[in-house]
Amino acid sequence: MAVAGLLAVLAEFAVTYVLLSLLSLPLWLLAVGLPVFWLVQWLASPYLISRGAVEVTNDPTYGELARMVKEISEASHIRPPRVYVTDDPFPNAFAFGNLLSGRGVAVTRPLLEILNRDELYAVLAHEVGHARHFDMEIMLALGLIPSALGSIGGFLLYTGQALLWAALDETALFLGLAMLAVGLALTATTIFIQIFVLWFNRLRESYADMHAARLLGPNAVNLARALAKIQIYMSNVRVDPFKGIVLTVPPMRIKESNPDELLAKWIKEGVSPLADIMSTHPHPAKRVKAILSWVKSSQ
Repeated sequence: MAVAGLLAVLAEFAVTYVLLSLLSLPLWLLAVGLPVFWLVQWLASPYLISRGAVEVTNDPTYGELARMVKEISEASHIRPPRVYVTDDPFPNAFAFGNLLSGRGVAVTRPLLEILNRDELYAVLAHEVGHARHFDMEIMLALGLIPSALGSIGGFLLYTGQALLWAALDETALFLGLAMLAVGLALTATTIFIQIFVLWFNRLRESYADMHAARLLGPNAVNLARALAKIQIYMSNVRVDPFKGIVLTVPPMRIKESNPDELLAKWIKEGVSPLADIMSTHPHPAKRVKAILSWVKSSQ
């Protein structure tokens, strides 16, 4: 967590320094503006992620849900996150928040409808695992790096093109070409860093699965069944990719309508190492095989 945070701070410091230099703005803005920008990001991001979610921590209607989160959190030796329910039209669960704003675990109403208690418990154990491992803070910090580099790269590309179009002398022409070169380099770098961030996110998802498996023992098979049920539901749902939603299971085309049949398929399925390279979550078949392997080792 500390390393990820330091990398994010250094990246945004460098990006902001270059931007202020290009705009001939005083560098004291860096010392004042950047900490304020970081604080706003850390405070605002949990509310952006959880927009539309309603807290039900103390709502008697969802008392069983809150009790499960509390029980899992106590077994995980962390303070229980607040519990939220959202009206999104697909089954999903996610953890959000940070040490400043507090942490939360949210589930959608369709998830509550399609999972039985044991399966829901396993999904919640996975989400509490994210809180246990500080994944929300880590991924927020790492995600700032490609975001910051991409922003400055786009700015340089746009400005460089404008300078070339309006260049009246060799100096303006050279500056425009230099901006285009740096902008292209930053854009290419952003792509590679984003691929790394996605890989790291998949790694954290695997750790959360492992947390649930260690906590539940043989009952962790319910997490695999939950993934299968969610996948079957998601195969008939269209999700807007521009909303930036992080899904428990991304939509895939499948023929199976029975979760046990889908699990059997995943167990036998060979998955290419590149199958999930642009995904925030490992391929479901990889997750199921790992979960069942941990279940077997706990017996």
